[in-house]
Amino acid sequence: MHNRLAVAYLDSPLGELGLAAGEHGLIAVSLGKPMDNILPGLLNGRHDRGRGKSHPWEVLEQACGQIVEYLLSAREKFDVPLDLSIGTEFQRAVWRRLRRIKFGQTTTYRELADAAGKPGASRAVGNAVGANPLPIIIPCHRVLAAGDKLGGFSGGLGRKRKLLKIEGARWSK
Repeated sequence: MHNRLAVAYLDSPLGELGLAAGEHGLIAVSLGKPMDNILPGLLNGRHDRGRGKSHPWEVLEQACGQIVEYLLSAREKFDVPLDLSIGTEFQRAVWRRLRRIKFGQTTTYRELADAAGKPGASRAVGNAVGANPLPIIIPCHRVLAAGDKLGGFSGGLGRKRKLLKIEGARWSK
């Protein structure tokens, strides 16, 4: 049985956001990248997973509502169901760590590697952070480079600045 998929687009102060959800939860949030370029990689190997517990359109409605609330500074945490099956075990572990970073707080790649029990693995952690399929929902924008510098962000540094400003977070210029 095939996993049903739904895609929606949301206009936001960050530009157009693309969201994709399946029966197991939210699969992807795209910041400025066409979903057509992202979906094929996300769907590989998903065809034999069977039916999930969620209806994709309901997941999308919930996710869009929560993102709007977040962008209006009316929400600090997301509780939409997530489908992280595309990541490796290591990536999923890093993504779970990212979800523990509190609203308005930041950490560095090195601190994240240390917290994950992988001291010295800052580069591997950075790669896992960069592979995050759910930016905003999984707050990879809260991770800074050494010296609390902005570092990179899949959605671009302008969007990262906006997200950190929404949260009142501080970083070095």
